Amino acid sequence: MKNKKHFDAWGEMHGTASIGERGQVVIPKKLRDSLELKKGDSFVVMEKGGAIVLLPTELMKGFISSITSELKILKK
Repeated sequence: MKNKKHFDAWGEMHGTASIGERGQVVIPKKLRDSLELKKGDSFVVMEKGGAIVLLPTELMKGFISSITSELKILKK
């Protein structure tokens, strides 16, 4: 594929999704399986440049914790 590098920068394509009647979006099964997502997993929902970004809450907690730790070290 000629523009493969362009797509690699964005990540792997896993299909499409649509917004349901109650505003719900279904994450394609291939991606759920790949990321080992399960019912009840929670996400931080953000908007970046017109894109919707879903960040797993646990990942975000870890990121915030590591930043906080780094700031404490720098403050000393």
